[in-house]
Amino acid sequence: MIRPATKEDIPALVLLGMRMHQESRYRNFSFSAEKCRALAEQLIDACFGVVLVAEHDGQIIGWMGGGIAEQWFSSDRMAFEYGVFIDAERRGAPAGYRLVKAFIAWAKENGVREIRMGITTGIHEARTGELYQRLGLVRAGLLYSMEV
Repeated sequence: MIRPATKEDIPALVLLGMRMHQESRYRNFSFSAEKCRALAEQLIDACFGVVLVAEHDGQIIGWMGGGIAEQWFSSDRMAFEYGVFIDAERRGAPAGYRLVKAFIAWAKENGVREIRMGITTGIHEARTGELYQRLGLVRAGLLYSMEV
């Protein structure tokens, strides 16, 4: 089941965020549970923010957070994601597909002109890209980074 997150879900969201951090290329960065908690609370309360959760048998197994903002050069709005994560034990089930599909529906309901989603964690990049393409997103550029 996919549903909007509540503040009662925040401890589970932080735990999944920590697992994502440990598994991803971001593990070289410090992790702040407090910062994760604050962002989840902010997105749950915001008019143009969202946190969606995937549940299985009453347990949160995945999440997706995103927001809506104006383009820096225009008043047109775009939706963007902070992240999508499914617990490793539950990958391959339809939870990821359903989370992204629900995010796209939420973005459209909020009148965005474009939806942007990236893959920067290093976790199953090709599979995630294929999922995004199945849902109608198209590749739109490249991202480069450098650790210093």
